[in-house]
Amino acid sequence: MAIELLKLPNVRMGKTAGNIEEGQLHGEAKRLAWEVATKNPLWTIEVDGFRTYRVLADTEVLGYVGSEWYGSSHKLFVRNNRIAMQSERKNAYHTDKVDKAMLKVKKTFGAMSLPERMLDAAKKTEDVLSNQAHRIRVRAREHERPIEIGLDRWARDNITQYILWLKQTNNVVVLEHMEKLNDVKADMVTIEETTKAFQNQRTALVVLADGKYIVKIRDNVQLYDDATLPVELRGKLGMLKLVEKEAMVTGIGCRVNDEIFVLILENEDEETKPQI
Repeated sequence: MAIELLKLPNVRMGKTAGNIEEGQLHGEAKRLAWEVATKNPLWTIEVDGFRTYRVLADTEVLGYVGSEWYGSSHKLFVRNNRIAMQSERKNAYHTDKVDKAMLKVKKTFGAMSLPERMLDAAKKTEDVLSNQAHRIRVRAREHERPIEIGLDRWARDNITQYILWLKQTNNVVVLEHMEKLNDVKADMVTIEETTKAFQNQRTALVVLADGKYIVKIRDNVQLYDDATLPVELRGKLGMLKLVEKEAMVTGIGCRVNDEIFVLILENEDEETKPQI
């Protein structure tokens, strides 16, 4: 005998079910829903999807039944708050057998006790308070942001007056941050200038190898030693050897690592003829 679940008087389509038809309902999950509906005619079974059903007593949600992927195959599941509270790692009971699923429904589905109802009420209250706190912070930020932008624009347009006010109010923290920001901006300029010079081939790429200097300027590759390295390159290389790896010096270049250096060329005169 074919199961016609949707014809049962206590089965209805849920809000998220769409236009699901009888033949689209998954077999074992459908059979489990049939057992729940026929053995509990005062309960309402809502179709939530092809494999999921919500179980209600009046307006109270008792739990969910259906099937889902679990482990390495689809399993029947029984899910509600009571089951979730019984296990820290699982929020549902899974099985291959409809009768075992029904036994779990019988044991765990039912109206909430007074302690459960109060616990549920506390959880819902906590959720509402948390959500409202988040919403109000978002609303406040919508107003704070334009104010911050306006204050920032005024401070930048009246920087002398702003610094004077900071000194008068002894706002040492902001003044220190402004000084550090200036240092950071100077470093940014150095990085941008060095990067631009390298990309535009206005640099000498120097590689130290076996006591020699391999120098590449555009397509021009040359080999030098300490005696033949051009003075213009020697001075810049000497300065970069004094800084940390990955550091840059304004107008000089970058020390990539212990063997690789990038030297910024100031003019065409620093380019030399190929030797290798």
